[in-house]
This record gives sequence, structure tokens and C-alpha cells, in this order.
Amino acid sequence: MKKILISALAYDGGKSGIANYIENVVMELSKNMYIDLIINEDEVDFFRGISDNITFKVVPLYLKKPIFNVLWHLLILPFKINKDEYEWMLLPAGNRRLMSFYPIKTLVTMHDLSQFNIDKKYDVFRMFYIKHIIPFFLKRANKIFTVSKNTAQDMALHYGMDKDDLVVNYNGVNIEKFLPTLESNEKKLKTDKPYILYVARIEHPGKNHLNLIKAYEKLPELYKQKYDLFLIGSDWNGSKVVHEYVKNSSDHTRIKFLGFVSNYKLPQYYQNASLFVFPSLYEGFGIPVIEAMASGTPVATSSTSSLPEVGGNAAVYFNPESPDDISDVMHTILKDSRYRKKLCELGYEQVKKFSWNKHVEIIKKNATIAI
Repeated sequence: MKKILISALAYDGGKSGIANYIENVVMELSKNMYIDLIINEDEVDFFRGISDNITFKVVPLYLKKPIFNVLWHLLILPFKINKDEYEWMLLPAGNRRLMSFYPIKTLVTMHDLSQFNIDKKYDVFRMFYIKHIIPFFLKRANKIFTVSKNTAQDMALHYGMDKDDLVVNYNGVNIEKFLPTLESNEKKLKTDKPYILYVARIEHPGKNHLNLIKAYEKLPELYKQKYDLFLIGSDWNGSKVVHEYVKNSSDHTRIKFLGFVSNYKLPQYYQNASLFVFPSLYEGFGIPVIEAMASGTPVATSSTSSLPEVGGNAAVYFNPESPDDISDVMHTILKDSRYRKKLCELGYEQVKKFSWNKHVEIIKKNATIAI
């Protein structure tokens, strides 16, 4: 049986949304397909033991440097692929890594074009790559997936692509992983008091931590005494700005940076949160939104980009540019236990629409018909 080839060189040590995507897609595909996984040598252990159907194609650590990684994908990887060895290839982070030509049938997933919608998200060099290099080589791929209709619209707007040529393929969620159980309820997190939760890398301005923190500061004192604000995520570009702001906040003792939390521990933080708030300025999908819903936690999120598409009627929306609006929505949810319960019930129904199995079946179906 022929194998498929997947590049996991955008895995980021498991600390990003794209890493979440790669891990789940590889896990699902490996259930009934043989995979050669191109991976950095220090990230093999993240995938070891998932399946005997995975073989690792390890690359040296110097390729973790973005410029080397980009050039290697564009100029070297295409010549390393034996077209007689593979049925097809998946590039799971097309908005970051593509090839200059495709020697075998190649499918690409595009997650977002948030950099067109968030000022100063990236430097001039990276923006040139995103605006000019990616669309030039992307159009040569056999099939292109987007993780939301919003991303498909952005592809049409910024890359001039025909939406009919794109396949909207929503991300999934492992409901059984996040759904509270008797066992998980017995393993309650030991926290000083209830908390409001946000899960996203500490990236400024894109992930919008400052407006969330300002919104928390605006809550009535009674609510700040009752609820801490937990921020889970690794430091990323601009994180220093966020840390400095909190250091000078009068509420700094109530705002907790928890750093990166492993996938094993993360469901407990979702399940034990009183409210999950996702104030990101722009998202291609927003996986944490449905992870929180699957965990039985009420969700408030931004009214921008793909988030209303993903959250449906199971979330409460706010203007992410307005700390006042964010604070008002948080207050409205926190003060009404019946409203929180209703949001949890709606969330359980909403997440049934999203499945990694369904996502992968769409990939495989299109792999068989891709020209």
C-alpha cells in the first residue's frame, strides 16, 4: 500500500492552534493510512506512540529557523519527494509553508489571513511572503481547504481566488476528551477561587489580551473579588507589552499567567472555569471556542471574523475593540446562573457540528478526486 506524506514543520512544539490541527489530523489519518511525517528532530516525541502507521522523516534543528524552513519547503523538499512512493501529500499549514512545485498530488489547508486584518501583526519581510509568495505557489496545489467560510472569503478578497475552487472544511473537537465525567469532576483543580479563562498564546496585538484585561478591571469589585482571570498560553510576539501592563495593574494579583498547559491538563482548566472569554481580534476558526463548549463552559467571544460562524447561537458576542462591551458581556453572564446553564446546554449542541473524523473524511474524499 502506498503512503501519504505530511509536513509537520509548522508544529511549534505543540504550542499553537496550527499545532493542535496537525496533531489531530495526523492522529485521525493514521487510524487507517500509512503516513510519512516530516518533522523536526526535537518534536518526534509529540507523535511517538500515536500509531504504528506513522514513520518519521526527521529534519535537523536548524530548519526551525523560519527563513531556512521557508526556503527548504520551497526549494528543496519538492526534489526529495519520490512520486512513486506516495498517493498524495498534505501541507497542513499552507498559510505558512508551501512548495515551489508539487511533484505529487498535494492538498493544502489554509487557516487564516488575519495578518491582512490586524495592523503590525508581522514584519515587512513576512508580510511580503504572505502577500506575494504564498498566493503565487498556493494556486498550483491540487486542492485547497479553508477551515471556515470567513477564511474562504478572505482568500477571494486578498488572493483573488474563486471561492468555488475552495473547500470549506471545519476544524473538529475531541468531545470525549473535554466532556466532563464523574472522574474529572472528582479531580477538581485546586484554585484559590473561581476564575474566568482565556486560552491563547500571549501575542500582542492579535490575541487582544490588553482589552480583555481592561475589561476585567472594569468589572464591579464584588466580581473581581470572586473571580480571578486565568491566561493560558506561551509568550509570543509582543507578550512583553501584556506582561508589563498587568504588572502595573491594580488587579495584578488577580490576573494569573499560567504559561503553556499540556493537552493532558488543559481540559481540567476548561471544565472548572466559570466563564471562557475569547477576545481575539481575528480568527480563521478559533478552536478554543468549541473546546470550551465541549467542556460545559459558557462562552463569550468576539463578534468578528469566523467566530460567530463557529459559535453560532451558543456564545455571547462582543466588540473586541471595546473593553466596556467585553466587560458588560462578562458581567451579564457571571451574574445569572440560569443564563450560564443555558449557554452550556447550547454549547453541547453546537459542538456536535464539529468532528475531526468528519474533517479528515473530507480531506480523503478530495484526495481521490483532486486533479
